Order: sequence, then structure tokens, then C-alpha cells
Amino acid sequence: MMTETPASRTGLRAGGRSHPPEQIAKIPVVGTWLLVGANFFFLVPLFFAFFFLEATNNNHGWQPTGVHPPEIWLGTLAFALALLGVITGQWGLKRLRSQASLASYMNFGRSAAVLMVAAVLVQLWQLSHAGFGISSGAYASCFFAMNIWVTIEVAILALWSISLANRAGYEYTHPIPLPPADSEFEVATPISALAQSYQIFAIFLGAIVVLTWVVDYFL
Repeated sequence: MMTETPASRTGLRAGGRSHPPEQIAKIPVVGTWLLVGANFFFLVPLFFAFFFLEATNNNHGWQPTGVHPPEIWLGTLAFALALLGVITGQWGLKRLRSQASLASYMNFGRSAAVLMVAAVLVQLWQLSHAGFGISSGAYASCFFAMNIWVTIEVAILALWSISLANRAGYEYTHPIPLPPADSEFEVATPISALAQSYQIFAIFLGAIVVLTWVVDYFL
């Protein structure tokens, strides 16, 4: 009679673990693309509503008396800080090539997070001093909805950036060893995969920041 040998003795399969490093590295990247897709389908209706309501202007409710875009310099400052934070983070990731460059990325990641937090604070101040509320006509509803959503996204990216910088600092002082090919232990998600996920979402958000700024103040 044949008996089944426990996996703890022979490994999960001959010559490798159940999830090889290449497969583990793809998991956060696939998840980020799903996140980008979900955000895209959430934001498209907001931009569609903006142009549709502006074009129809039912009962002149698009921009009632007293409703107009806030000061452009303040909005430009908020969006510029967010975009500069994205660019700083992306520039830092170009240096994230080896174990030795992990320490240098910490400064880029934390600087990017500071810039994006500053953008969030400026945007919050602008929204709280806009002079009108979210229910003050169609333009106000679209303006607040788009900018609140973008502000939340920038805040999330700032947290992502600081966590990636902290992870780089930890891996610099505590390198993660790669188990043997026939080991039963799973491989920790490499920072390169996490960095690629951040890069994908940051590019998407940077494009949304620019588009929102153009729509709010020039269209």
C-alpha cells in the first residue's frame, strides 16, 4: 500500500514552492491594475456629469449667482504640489535598482509624501473657503465631488509613499534572504513589486490631477 508523504518532508512540490517568487511579485501589480480600473470607472461618470450639466444648464443652474471657480492660484498650488510629489516619487523609484540604493530611496519617498500631504492641506483649505457649498448648483456639486475624491486619492498615495520608503529602509538594514527552491516557506513580496504597483497608480493619479485642474479652471 502506498502512503502519502507529508509535504513537510518533501516540500510542497518537487523543485519549488507552491508560489514561486515571480508569481508572488505579480500579485500586487495585478491588484493595482484592478484598483486603477475601479478608480477609472468611478471618475468617468464625474467628468461626464461635469460636461453634460454644463452643456444642458437646466434653469441656469450650472453656475448660479455667487458660484464661480475658487482662486486659480490656490488650486494651481494644490495640484502642483500633488504633481511634484508624484514626480519626486517616480524619480526616486528610478534609483531603486539594488540593495545599496534602498537607503537613498527613503529620502525621495518621504519627500514625495511631504509634498502630497502639503497638497492635501492646501486643497482642504481651498474647499473649506470656496464661498459656496456642494449643493450650490451643478458646478459646485461637480467641483466638490471631483476635488474631494482626488484629495482622498492623493492622501492615500502619500501614505503609500511613506510606507514604501519605510520598507526600503527596513530592507536596507534587514535584507530578506531568498529561501532554497524546494523550500516550503513562501517568499516575501519583494519591494520591486511593491514599487512597481506604486508607480502604476502614481502615473494614473498624476494624469487625473492634471485633468481635474484643467477641467475645474479652464473648461
